[in-house]
Amino acid sequence: MKALRPLRAPHTLAEQTADLLRERIIAGHFRSGERLVEARIASQLQISRGPVREALKQLREEGLVREEPRRGAFVASPTIEDVRDVYDLRAALEARAARLVIRNEDPAAVEALDRAVGRIEEAARAGDLARIVRSDYEFHETLCRVSGNRRLHDAFVRNASALRALLGLEEERFYESFQAIWDQHRELLETVRSGDVNRAQALFTDHMEDARDRLIGYLTEAEAASPTAGPPPP
Repeated sequence: MKALRPLRAPHTLAEQTADLLRERIIAGHFRSGERLVEARIASQLQISRGPVREALKQLREEGLVREEPRRGAFVASPTIEDVRDVYDLRAALEARAARLVIRNEDPAAVEALDRAVGRIEEAARAGDLARIVRSDYEFHETLCRVSGNRRLHDAFVRNASALRALLGLEEERFYESFQAIWDQHRELLETVRSGDVNRAQALFTDHMEDARDRLIGYLTEAEAASPTAGPPPP
């Protein structure tokens, strides 16, 4: 048997750097398309460039960073394909998760969702967009986790970075108020609590598809208005 490599220590510098940059990108502290200068980041964090290089590689794999030959790393801009893929996946996963939570009849699962909605309420009352994005994500992650289907939850988590970036764009652009975000998630919770499987699946599906269509519409208009956009097709 070939010898196994020693395990890495938890929370290496590269992982810590990736966590920090990921949170800054998702929170909007780095603008879409902004260049991420490896040497500058290393200097500010007072570390060598190696961990920064590894962190940027990880964020490229997550879809948050893009690499341009001879130019460097840049904060990735979401594409129409990104939106369609992520929200279609969410519709399938979360409609199924809602069905499983109802079928399992586990009061602790509903209580966990209730607490998650409570965190959305607190963030909405505080008017804190970053907390709302985080709490919104936590509600949907909780739904998938308490469904009891480990692989379903794993599929959700693997797309977490792209999802949280899109949630920030969605909630910044399309909700009339933070109260509306809370109201919508309270309705999602109540339909799970009601035990109506068909209505819960339909409501979660509509929630995802409405968000998908709004974001696609926004990105389509942004592309059309871009100075680099070509002439419209004949």
